[in-house]
Amino acid sequence: MPNFKIFQDNADQARVKIYGNQDVALNTSSEGNIVVTASAAGLAVTGPVNGLIVTASAAGLAVTGPANGLIVTASAAGLAVTGPANGLIVTASAAGLAITGPASGLIVTASAAGLAVTGPANGLIVTASAAGLAITPPANGLLITSTGLAVEMGVATSDVSATRVFSSTAGGPDTTYNVMEWPTFTFGVVNASTTIAPATVKLQISPDATSWIDHAGPTTLNTGDVTALVSSIFLKYARVYYAAVDAASTVTLNIFFQSQT
Repeated sequence: MPNFKIFQDNADQARVKIYGNQDVALNTSSEGNIVVTASAAGLAVTGPVNGLIVTASAAGLAVTGPANGLIVTASAAGLAVTGPANGLIVTASAAGLAITGPASGLIVTASAAGLAVTGPANGLIVTASAAGLAITPPANGLLITSTGLAVEMGVATSDVSATRVFSSTAGGPDTTYNVMEWPTFTFGVVNASTTIAPATVKLQISPDATSWIDHAGPTTLNTGDVTALVSSIFLKYARVYYAAVDAASTVTLNIFFQSQT
């Protein structure tokens, strides 16, 4: 081509160089790819209004940060985040998530509705929400060792009542209670008869719910009277035994079993 000899003999000279607004040519790798280099302060990537889409190849996506930063490696198997030597390592697998903190302890901060766990230098503090804290020990039990451990237990109570109407002078036993888990218990008995109808009541205790010992009473209750039957000897079972004084009178008894740990 006349007057364009340069393109025929040295086509390389016809290449177009692209410059940025700083009058510096764009940098490319030996393969011809554009090289993006972040400053010491890091790399800022701003996506469009509708967001940023990053599509990795079939081999996965590798993002490598600076020496003191964070490495995130994504692949078809999942996402692995590896922090620096003094940071935090999070490894997720199909079985769940394991979080391992640095040697000095572990600090987990959740939202106001969640769980806050703060690990001080000499131990671990667990603070549960208002809904409470559930701890499930292993099959062989839970061992707590401390040089000074204070455990505050809540108070468990029981309050059971029943009404008995009878006229037999031979009497009979009321409900048998297993008091093994109740170190403190009392039977309260009220003669709630509407006519003159006295009755006798007594406390019986037993080690096997078969052989019974008359432990407290008998006590005579006239109409409107109330008494408390308390055991001074601990056996596994306890009950109230009641009887009418006069077979011609119908007795109404209100019997209460009240206990606490």
